[in-house]
Amino acid sequence: MARFDLTLPLAATMLVCGCAGQSGQVPDQSGRVTGYVLTAPVCPVERVGQQCPPRPVSRAAVVALSGEAVRGSTLTDMEGAFSLTLPEGRYVIQATNVGGYASTASEPVVVSDTPVHITLIVDSGIR
Repeated sequence: MARFDLTLPLAATMLVCGCAGQSGQVPDQSGRVTGYVLTAPVCPVERVGQQCPPRPVSRAAVVALSGEAVRGSTLTDMEGAFSLTLPEGRYVIQATNVGGYASTASEPVVVSDTPVHITLIVDSGIR
């Protein structure tokens, strides 16, 4: 009777199915949430035919909430852009304006292997 060494095929199977490792757990999957934080209104009086688009918010605090727990955080860059890498799941992404008028904007997202892109618009306080 012939004897076969199953060590290599078994190790390859465990690696392919994600079963390798001491804990026997499949590695966590993660995804990316990117976006912009803008503020509006930015003109004290908006007139018909006169554009007054929202402006980027630099250094706005952006957090990913899972229930009440913060699962990730970052600050926006000079263009108001942010990026968070999070484990797969459901989150509320919340941005807080900087400066004298601290307003927030939030949006629920589902993080998976497909990137999510959102734009959050915080209130500027201009009336």
